[in-house]
Amino acid sequence: MASSSYAPAFPSDRAVGENVKDYIANFYATSDDRSKNEEWVDYFLPDAVVIMGDKSAKGTDEIRRLRQGMWEQVESRRHRPEKVFPGSFGGAGGDGVAAEYMLHGSLDMVLKNGEAQTISWAGRALLRNVDGRLKYKLYQVYLHKEST
Repeated sequence: MASSSYAPAFPSDRAVGENVKDYIANFYATSDDRSKNEEWVDYFLPDAVVIMGDKSAKGTDEIRRLRQGMWEQVESRRHRPEKVFPGSFGGAGGDGVAAEYMLHGSLDMVLKNGEAQTISWAGRALLRNVDGRLKYKLYQVYLHKEST
């Protein structure tokens, strides 16, 4: 069951699988828990690409290092995914994509020096179904630090 405080809004005019909705909400709940590095890394395929702002990683080892780096200056954080815009781009096509979507939200965080920041973000994601489990093939996030 997904954490309802992390559940974004989905379009009312198209069906989105509960597995996708739960996956997204649980991903952000995991993302905000510094003790869950390996669980977070497990959301990605072994050859996944992750791009966050000007940082990128490909494959499990690089994604793990990227995740560890996310917490170096951060004391706490809270994602607030707002809306998800799922896409459908034809049949199987051989790429194995189970779901593709764009989304946006905000991130409130407190740095280790006590400074509070809010960052607006938008992203693109490709999910594949591997042995009954969803995994990110691509996760790309565009970041905008809000003025204080």
